[in-house]
Amino acid sequence: MRRVVVAIRSVAERIRRALSIRPAANEQEAAVMRDQCNLLFLLCLLFSAAGGLNVVVNSFAFGVTGKPFMMVMVTAVVLHYAGIIWVAMRWKRDKNDFRFLRQAQLLYAGLGLSWGMTIILFAFNGRPDQTVLLLGLASGVVSTPIISVPLGIAFAFFIPDAILSIYAVSVAMPNADFFSAASFISFTGYAATGIIFTNLTFSGRSEARAALQREIATVNVFLREYEEGSPDWLWQTDQEGRICKASAQMGQAAGLTPAEIEGMPMAQLLSSARKGNRLDDRAHHDLATCFQERQAFRDLMVRHDGSRGTRWFRLTGHPVFNENGALTGFRGIGRDVTSGYEASEKVNFLAKHDTLTGLLNRRSFVEAIETLCEEKRSFALALIDLDSFKKTNDTFGHHIGDRLLQCVAGRIQQSMRPQDFAARLGGDEFATVIVGADNEEGRVVADRLAQRLNERVEIDGMTIVSGASIGVSACPQDAQDPQRLLLLADLALYKAKGQGKGKAFVFDRWIEDEHHQQISRESELREAIEKGQISVLYQPIVDLTSSQIVSAEALVRWNHPVRGSVEPSAFIETAERAGLMEALGKLVLQIACRDAATWPEPIQVNVNLSPRQLRSGQFPQILAETLADTGLPAERLAIEITENVLLDQDNRTLQQLDSMREMGVSLILDDFGTGYSSLTYLHKVEVRGIKIDASFTRQLPEPKVAAIYRMIARLAMDLNIYVVAEGVEDAGQVEWLNRNGIRFAQGYLLGRPSPSPPASRVEYLT
Repeated sequence: MRRVVVAIRSVAERIRRALSIRPAANEQEAAVMRDQCNLLFLLCLLFSAAGGLNVVVNSFAFGVTGKPFMMVMVTAVVLHYAGIIWVAMRWKRDKNDFRFLRQAQLLYAGLGLSWGMTIILFAFNGRPDQTVLLLGLASGVVSTPIISVPLGIAFAFFIPDAILSIYAVSVAMPNADFFSAASFISFTGYAATGIIFTNLTFSGRSEARAALQREIATVNVFLREYEEGSPDWLWQTDQEGRICKASAQMGQAAGLTPAEIEGMPMAQLLSSARKGNRLDDRAHHDLATCFQERQAFRDLMVRHDGSRGTRWFRLTGHPVFNENGALTGFRGIGRDVTSGYEASEKVNFLAKHDTLTGLLNRRSFVEAIETLCEEKRSFALALIDLDSFKKTNDTFGHHIGDRLLQCVAGRIQQSMRPQDFAARLGGDEFATVIVGADNEEGRVVADRLAQRLNERVEIDGMTIVSGASIGVSACPQDAQDPQRLLLLADLALYKAKGQGKGKAFVFDRWIEDEHHQQISRESELREAIEKGQISVLYQPIVDLTSSQIVSAEALVRWNHPVRGSVEPSAFIETAERAGLMEALGKLVLQIACRDAATWPEPIQVNVNLSPRQLRSGQFPQILAETLADTGLPAERLAIEITENVLLDQDNRTLQQLDSMREMGVSLILDDFGTGYSSLTYLHKVEVRGIKIDASFTRQLPEPKVAAIYRMIARLAMDLNIYVVAEGVEDAGQVEWLNRNGIRFAQGYLLGRPSPSPPASRVEYLT
């Protein structure tokens, strides 16, 4: 019997300890108690809101009016809920875990008793048809603490409520019967089991998590503390954030003695002199947040400005609590990582900036624009392209070109406000963003910047004038997508270049419409080349002394299905822009050679050559294959080149021209007198003939033009080169040419372009 009594007492003591609320004896218990409080706080608010509404609604259902005792109990339930909310909000402010749990236990016990008495009164005053409502209410209330923690608070509510609710269902309820009572008692047992298992699971997980966190923190601290030769140093603060223990290593890192550091607030020690730096501000804000919220932190980078200059510390720390769960301070480890941090920052800078100019690179620039668009901020985007950079590079060398790019970058930066930013997109392309600007403000800034970039630059005693063209688009007026804004600014830049050097142009909708039309034309032209819509007409070149046709120039035409025959002036620029010039030129060459091979008269055919056809370096091979395929003798083919072909005068261009002459193909310099340095080209490139541009012929016999004509004719005679006068349209011009020894001519008067093989003679002159 005595053993039974002892066992009963032991079980009773275990139950008492399980249901009691005690102060935390160590850090692990304090952590578990904090987890319980966090969950209980949410449950207090949830249960109070739901339970208060429940009791009020059901009080009207069971007729509380005119029944004072029932009104008293309903009011008691509501007041208990109000008290629970009050202690929960008080805990939220002061975080006194033990007091919160003790007060909550008392209030939950009173609440359970109040709910039980209220249900009994509902049962006595209920009607027979309210039996189901009463059972549902009793079941819902008794199951409320299933997810409540800790166990003492859950059973403080459950025990009185369950006992009184069983009485209400078994005895006081109208039409009470054995089956209803048995079912409710079984459900009550299920709820009690649920409360126990919920608390066991929660406590186990919380204790395991607290133990693991404590072990990790302890292991990390001791490993770093005792690591031989470690540059780490320990730090500790009190609950006010003041440093209470400072090692010699910490003082050395901060440039202060330990005595000077102790008592100093951690925030003051780590305050940054460089206010407004986003990285510094964020790091110090994160540290302050961890101190305020009592959170552990790891590898937090903070800046310190002291007698040793700017230093960067990496801090790790965690809060320390006493046996009552009260914060006693923070403890952790620090390390001076200035060298590694500065090296990392340099790498990051190089990853985001152009190494030559120090401006943002393309990727970082696009990311910055994306951020502005996401923040829905207005800004103007200006794309900048240097007008004569290639010429500067070729003339003065790449080292001078690099210095010029640096100078341009400097001038762009000087024109910006602090909130604006610029980038080098690649080569001689730059960009800048004017934050807060619209189209018109962007125009003003771009015009001013264009003027600034057009000013002379002195580099190593040399004066260089590069100049720049600028295209501007604006967000949100033009677009709100970064890639589209860049596209629209690029279209505006193209228009600026079309107006001449050193101009700025702001995007307008008609530019995009024109661009779409250009894309459509490019697509149509590509299709025309593929589907055989390209044809060739031939205009005769006549020997004025004999009326004989000595050659015919091949003139391309586009047989458009809608617009009819389209002259080259309407689509050659499109072909060049679309990269179709090589394919178009190859097709024209093939057609002209094939047609000429079938002509009854062995007349020479002249084919125009675009500079773009020489860029690949494959034109001599294409020419040789075409002559072989068509059977046209090389001496019956002449290639007309303009001075644009010779502008670069690189070795590959000259080699290709030499290869053509070696095949037996003649070279003719077309549009002579309209280019840059015609006489120079006559000296460097061997040609059989020159064609004087029609713009000179139309002005004959104006004295100055006539003088130029006679000079060219004498020069050609001395060089053994024949001269062809282009654009002959009236008899007076023919008479002047005959009189001044210009033997060959071409123009509408002598023959219009025709698909038919050229005749042997011109009827007009016979």
